[in-house]
Amino acid sequence: MSDYTVVGKSLPRVDGIEKATGTARYGADISLPGMLWGRFVRSPHPHARIKRIDTRKAEKIPGVRAILTHKSLSADQALSSEDTVHAMKSSQGLFASDKVRYQGEKIAVVAATDPDIADDAVEAIQVEYEILPGVNDVLEAIKEGAPHIFEDKPPITAPDGRTLHNICNESHNAFGDVDQAFREADIILEDTYNIPRVHQTYMEPHAVVADVDGQGNVTVWTCTQGIFAIRSGVASSLGIPISKVNVIGMTIGGGFGAKFGMLVHPYAVLLSQKTRRPVKIVMDRHEEFVDGRPAPGCWIWLKTGAKKDGTILARQAISYWNTGTTSGASLGQTSRIRGVYKIPNIKYDAYGVYTNEPGPAAYRAPGAPQVTFASEAQIDRLAEAVGMDPVELRLKNMAEDGDAVAGGRPLSHVAFKETLTAVADKVGWKNRKKGKNRGWGVAVGEWTNGAGPAGAYVSIHEDGSVKVFSGLMDITGTDTAMAQITAEVLGMPFDKVGVIRGDTNSAPYTTGSGGSVVTFSVGNAVKRAAEDARHRVLEIAAHQLEARPEDLLLADGKVSVKGGGKDSLTLAEVAQASLSTTGGPIVGKGAFAREPSHTVISAQIAEVEVDPGTGAVKLLRLVGALDCGTAINPVQVTGQMEGGAVQGASWGLMEESKYSPQRGNLNPHLLDYQIPTALDIPTLESVLVEKPSAHGPFGVKGVGEPPITPTLAAIANAVYDAVGVRVNDMPLTPERVLLALKAKRNGGNGHTGK
Repeated sequence: MSDYTVVGKSLPRVDGIEKATGTARYGADISLPGMLWGRFVRSPHPHARIKRIDTRKAEKIPGVRAILTHKSLSADQALSSEDTVHAMKSSQGLFASDKVRYQGEKIAVVAATDPDIADDAVEAIQVEYEILPGVNDVLEAIKEGAPHIFEDKPPITAPDGRTLHNICNESHNAFGDVDQAFREADIILEDTYNIPRVHQTYMEPHAVVADVDGQGNVTVWTCTQGIFAIRSGVASSLGIPISKVNVIGMTIGGGFGAKFGMLVHPYAVLLSQKTRRPVKIVMDRHEEFVDGRPAPGCWIWLKTGAKKDGTILARQAISYWNTGTTSGASLGQTSRIRGVYKIPNIKYDAYGVYTNEPGPAAYRAPGAPQVTFASEAQIDRLAEAVGMDPVELRLKNMAEDGDAVAGGRPLSHVAFKETLTAVADKVGWKNRKKGKNRGWGVAVGEWTNGAGPAGAYVSIHEDGSVKVFSGLMDITGTDTAMAQITAEVLGMPFDKVGVIRGDTNSAPYTTGSGGSVVTFSVGNAVKRAAEDARHRVLEIAAHQLEARPEDLLLADGKVSVKGGGKDSLTLAEVAQASLSTTGGPIVGKGAFAREPSHTVISAQIAEVEVDPGTGAVKLLRLVGALDCGTAINPVQVTGQMEGGAVQGASWGLMEESKYSPQRGNLNPHLLDYQIPTALDIPTLESVLVEKPSAHGPFGVKGVGEPPITPTLAAIANAVYDAVGVRVNDMPLTPERVLLALKAKRNGGNGHTGK
């Protein structure tokens, strides 16, 4: 890092002051003249047939301007403009029609002049239901006789000959000869693991304001992780040309993967089209829980075969993912049973299972925490079975550069062993001390950041300041990283760089903020734009200084001749000179599509204390190490590590969305849905490992996702080390741990699983 002057420094966030002072504007802060308020009528039942919807009483309430239902969309087409008719035809499916399939499903939406009037209208709409049996357990949903979520979905025949019901999609993969490998194994372990749904619990609920002008042009102000994703979603769901949709991204109060979707946007647009007035919809916390898009729950059967010396020969898994009422889930993540290990034989069968719950969405490393918990918990069991230290067993089987994990390309630029060793050294693993009812657990998780298309501009102004312009939505401090990358390339002070976010009408296409792709993808685009601007700076300065561009040095905000020439130019002087050149003002442009990245490992060690009388687990210490490639801003990387670790600990110890087949969501409020406070989390310790990538800007690797992946398993393994019970159902609540302890005292083996 000594070669860099700005990159690698823990500089303050460029948006820190406006967020700390409360001047940042969020989606719910938008208010337009004549604006109406939107509210939803939602099903109180998880499964029911709709017999009647009566909106007549609500329509008579003064101030109500529009009510839309599945039926009214069709009925209104004859009275609407051509654009509105087209949108309404495309919007079929936004509302429940013949029946509802989860509690919170949208029946109707109301627009009124006041939010209280809108609430009154919602209460006045009468919906008559025929209650149907529901199902929310994937193991029950696949059985013969289970309620059919979608009647037109026939059962499937699994590879093992079983008939499975309510299956929306499936994935089957095999590498090597698993059956032969199990025959050769000295030790075979089999376990089942159950990981519930959890909600992303972002602080800011979904919010949108939509305004449609007389020409049918749509403007949307919203909190989102990707303005271009919202533009495409609005256009496709309502049949509006993309050229007529402009999305303005506001400051976002958390998302974690859940704010890419279209939970509120098309409804606000439809209401605005119908009323010709701007419409605002803000979800409340109850709506977020019953109609948000949480992480999918997962049930996994996992089998591992190994030699007596700890060499892992094979792994096989069957997983059932709770997809709610949609077909999207993390089936492919079942492949993570291979982890970062050299396992030559892998086989897995993964299924998405319909239930009477809302469809899931991404949640930080989508699907990885669930599978990694099963994988790493069983790795610990294997270490005990062969009599090896858990860290040593992992190091023995870990892949290195040049190795190809099952189904993957040969690895390069990875630091698996270095990262695990770093966290073990940090806690003094070999000399760790165990107190009574205290234990240590280790686990590793992995993620390979993707890449997405991105464009950016870098312009140098007459005063020597620089502006970076793109459509990037900043949720993790990435604007600061963009400023640092730009300052490094242009050899100028960090505080002279400003970052500007455009809307979809003005900014070049930019990938959404998720999947750990931003600093890798947008960072590359920004770096190339800054390099383009740098080329122009040197070209102009060379003419002014009567030197060759290659003989010039750009540093400290000025251009000088290498070797100590007397003459130099400031960036301000170069920018001023550019205005009278043939090329004009200095504007660099950069674009990026996709280039391969490298697998990143996150290794964590947890220390816990368990109260054997109550089963309560206290997290005493949580230490993590992460291969970040190159830390553009180390304090921000540490923040990502700590944030992921806290969410993983919350998932492992307390978080769980609870559902009933008859009543729906049982804990749809933050009073009942537990997340940790500062008192529940110890001081977190982080170690940065830097093995630069080949294609990331300055060697960057994605860091947002990996830190959440190993935490569940690290804590569960620590609980076993403390009191000798393995609880395979998350979270590790006092009730579950106490039941396991009682079962052990009654002669059980200390293992629980569904």
